[in-house]
Amino acid sequence: MRKLILALFAIVIAAPAWAQRINLDFPGLEEKARETVDVTIDGELLKIAAKFLDRGNPDEAAARDIVSKLEGIYVRSYSFSRDDEYDRSIVTRVREQLGPNWKKIVRVTSKTRENVEIYVDTRGDGKTVRGLVVIATEPRELTLVNLVGPVDIDKLSSLEGQFGIPRMSEREKRQ
Repeated sequence: MRKLILALFAIVIAAPAWAQRINLDFPGLEEKARETVDVTIDGELLKIAAKFLDRGNPDEAAARDIVSKLEGIYVRSYSFSRDDEYDRSIVTRVREQLGPNWKKIVRVTSKTRENVEIYVDTRGDGKTVRGLVVIATEPRELTLVNLVGPVDIDKLSSLEGQFGIPRMSEREKRQ
């Protein structure tokens, strides 16, 4: 019993160094959607996926560098036929999973277009980003992204268009 208690204590002490995976799965959402993107890449699959990124292409080389350090990439994106066809409380439920180490670094709001929030997990030394969550909503779209593991914010844009992560710069041009 003592060994079990010590093992559990060690896990609790070590936990702050781990990045947090956020639950992005909400029952019934996929059935309502006209189109769905569901990306779940973790562990060894992530290492294999990184090998497909071209080292000769500067954008893909930067993405490969980020991906090689991650523990997981999770993307859920839904497109709907009508405005407000999804339950907006899903966004609140994602936010509620973010603990005190999560800091909002970006917030873009619009009454007629896309709203975006980006959070980083600064657990550990408070300076190193250990994870990232993106919440992007539109009247007919919902996109949730969770990167688990160390993230170099300066290189983050290189992941746009990779692994189901939307290109934010293209969305900005459309608007």
